[in-house]
Amino acid sequence: MSLLRRIPALFVLMVVLGMLLSCCRKNVHQPRTSNVKQPAPSATSLIAPVTNTVISWGDSVKIELSAGTVPIRVDSVSITTGANTRVIPTASLENLYWSSRGSRVGQTTLRIKVYYDDSLQDSHNVSLVILSELLPEKYTYRIIKQYPHDNQAYTQGLVYDKGLLYESTGLEAKSSLRIVDIATGNKVKMVALAPQYFGEGITLFKDQIYQITYKNQVGFVYDKQTLQQIRSFDYQIREGWGLTTDGKNLIMSDGSAQLFFIEPEYFTQVDKIEVFDNRGLISSLNELEYINGKILANVYGQTYIVIIDPLTGKVTGKTDLDKLMPEGARGDYAKVLNGIAYDPKTGHLYITGKNWPYLYEIELSPSL
Repeated sequence: MSLLRRIPALFVLMVVLGMLLSCCRKNVHQPRTSNVKQPAPSATSLIAPVTNTVISWGDSVKIELSAGTVPIRVDSVSITTGANTRVIPTASLENLYWSSRGSRVGQTTLRIKVYYDDSLQDSHNVSLVILSELLPEKYTYRIIKQYPHDNQAYTQGLVYDKGLLYESTGLEAKSSLRIVDIATGNKVKMVALAPQYFGEGITLFKDQIYQITYKNQVGFVYDKQTLQQIRSFDYQIREGWGLTTDGKNLIMSDGSAQLFFIEPEYFTQVDKIEVFDNRGLISSLNELEYINGKILANVYGQTYIVIIDPLTGKVTGKTDLDKLMPEGARGDYAKVLNGIAYDPKTGHLYITGKNWPYLYEIELSPSL
C-alpha cells in the first residue's frame, strides 16, 4: 500500500484519539458537587479562659463569651466536664463562672454550649490544668524491724498476706513470682516467667495473684498457694509498672502520672485519674499499695512515697525514705526504692527496693 493511501486512515485515527483525550481531560477537571451541609458560622466566640490555664482545685473560672456584632437572644449556657453538666439559664453572656470544686485534678476539658434564638447553639472546648489545693502532709516513720532480702531480686511488686510475702521480680530471662519467708528472706516457692517476659507489679485479689509485665501487654493470674498459673490476660495500656486493688477493681500504673482502674475479670479499663500535688503532676508512678482508701506509690528513681486520694488524684501526703537506702544505692537505677506491702493487722508497711539486701518493717506517723 502506498503512503498516500495510508494518510486518510491515519488522519481518522488521530482525530478519534484527540476526541477521547479531550473527554478524559474534561472528566478529570470537572468539579464535583457535594451535598454535605456546611456548618453554620458561630454566633459566639470564647474569649476566656485560654487553653491550658492553670488553676487550683476549688477555684472559680470566669467564662467570657462574645456575641460579636450579630444580635442574638441567649437562652442558656451549659458547661460540661466529664459526667458533670451545669446548665445556666441566662439572658446574658456576662457573669458566667465555672467552679472546679467537685472535679478531679489534672487535665480537664470544659465543653461550653451556648443556646440561643430558641433552636440554635454554639460549642466551645477549652482545656484547663487543675492543681491540688493541698500541701501534702509530711509523714515520718519508725523502723520496727530489719529483715534479710535477696539482693539479686530486682523487686517490682510486693504483697503481704497472712504472714507471707509475695514478690514479683523483673528483667528478661530473670523474672519471677515468689513466696518469701519474711524472717529469713528465703524463697518458700517460686515460678519463673518465660524469658521474653519482664515481670512487674502484683496484687492479691480474691485469693489469686495478678501479675503484669513491662512492655508485653500481657498479665498472668496465679493460685496464691501453689503459684500455679490459672490464666493469662491482655491489656491495652502501653506499659505495666505497678498494680494494686481497692477490693473491686485493679489499679495499675504505667510510669506516667496516670492511674488506671481495671475490671479484673476481662481486664477492661473502667476509669483513670491523673495524680497532681499543689505544684504539678507527679509522674513515674511505680509500685502501688491500696491502704484504707488511699493509694501509696513509689516514684521511680526517687526516695519518697506519695499518698494519693483515688477519688480526686490529689497527693495528700508524702514520706521520704532516703535513710533506708543501701550504701552506694543513691543514683543507681538498678537499686531504686521499689516495694510496698501492708499488714492490716499491725498497720505496718514492708519496704524494700531493687536488689536491696534488706526488707524493712516500718510504722508511719501519723498512722494511715
